[in-house]
Amino acid sequence: MAKLIVALMMVLAFCGGIFADETQTVSDDPDLSQLRHKVVKIKREMDQFIKEIMETYPDQRNGTFLETGQEVRVDISENDKEILVRADLPGMDKDKIEVTLENHNRLKISGSRDMMKQEIAPGVVRKERMQGRFERILDLPGEGTSDGIKANYKNGVLDIVIPKRQKSKEAPVKIAVQ
Repeated sequence: MAKLIVALMMVLAFCGGIFADETQTVSDDPDLSQLRHKVVKIKREMDQFIKEIMETYPDQRNGTFLETGQEVRVDISENDKEILVRADLPGMDKDKIEVTLENHNRLKISGSRDMMKQEIAPGVVRKERMQGRFERILDLPGEGTSDGIKANYKNGVLDIVIPKRQKSKEAPVKIAVQ
């Protein structure tokens, strides 16, 4: 999404630079004058479009979540017996957090939150309602098992302990070739 916005801004800046040059005289050709007006109109519409896009996404600096979950910070470590995942989820209610282990090596952390932030100053009252849904999918460094997996949420930090999957040691089997 950010790449799209940057590309649109570059195109608009390029078009604006071309048509903002006062040294050009477009009055000689009515077709160029019409084209200039059309491009200026398109630029205004694109500016409005980008403004509307930016307004639909919550501001990351205020601590709200985006749909992608990229703002969920995690640490992953492992030892001989288990994989440890620590995720920062400030302001979450533990009942709205979901943790899923998929295919023994992919961990999905998702959830939603609703917050109300209130700012009171002399003569000013400001209330903001924030809500968001997030999903973060992590590829684990090894294979885990769902037997004995534990998740604990305390003080805005989610700790997940995933026991490592034991590799079965099967004896080699000879197969007769026919």
